[in-house]
Amino acid sequence: MADGWGNIPIEIPTELVLPRQYPPASQLSRAGAKLKGADLSGKHLERVDFTRADLRGANLERTQLLDAQMADTNLSGAILTAANLNAASLRRANLIGAVLMSATLCQTTLAQANLAGANLTEADFYRASLTEADLSHAMLRRASLIEANLSQANMTQVSASGAELYGIDASYAQLHRAELQGCDLRQANLSHANFTQAVLTGANLNQAILTHTDGTSATLQQVNLAWASLNRANLTSANLYQAVMVHALIIDTDLSNANLQQAVLDHATFQNCHLRESRWQKASVKGTHFDHPIGLLESEKAWLRSQGAIIT
Repeated sequence: MADGWGNIPIEIPTELVLPRQYPPASQLSRAGAKLKGADLSGKHLERVDFTRADLRGANLERTQLLDAQMADTNLSGAILTAANLNAASLRRANLIGAVLMSATLCQTTLAQANLAGANLTEADFYRASLTEADLSHAMLRRASLIEANLSQANMTQVSASGAELYGIDASYAQLHRAELQGCDLRQANLSHANFTQAVLTGANLNQAILTHTDGTSATLQQVNLAWASLNRANLTSANLYQAVMVHALIIDTDLSNANLQQAVLDHATFQNCHLRESRWQKASVKGTHFDHPIGLLESEKAWLRSQGAIIT
């Protein structure tokens, strides 16, 4: 048995034990290998080729998989806690129910990967590519996805409270009923994303792009939307209680039946917006410009003007 592998339940090829000077990747190919349930925890498998390998339920805790090739690999139910997957390729990989707590996946390719129900708590996805990935019902609490690409990803009912999502591209992403409380979404691109019934209480969306976003019935209490772009968004029945929307640009947006009570809207621009039955009690509207508002009652216009708003 190869030195350093320890006792394992199945036979593992000795060529997987890498020397400190890594040989060419062509010598590390285990494409299509059957390693279901293997214990590879703590091993150095940098640059290994696990393309289409079967690693279901495998133990890869703290395993070094830097620059590994793992496209189409089956890692469902695998344990990858604190594993190093930086710069690895996991395109179309099956990670359903996998555990990647505190794993590092910086600049990792996970395009079209299936991470449904995976535990990604406190994992680091800095600049990772997750385009069209399935993250539905995944656990992303306190995870870091700074500048990650989540375009067209399925994040339905994801649990990501406290996650760092600064500068992400989540355009066209599905975030229906997602839990994003306290997330850092500054400068995020959320255009065309679906946030229906999502919960973003206390989230920071300063300078975020939410054009064409559907946030119907979303909970946006106490969110920071200062300098954000909300053009052509659907925020019907959204709860924006105590939201900060200073200098926000809101054009052709539907805010019908939205709760804007105690919101800070100073110097924001509302142009051609649907505002029927929106609630404004105790909102701050100093210097707020309402250009051709749709659905505002004359009594509401009078109150808004009395509070320093400009209505044309």
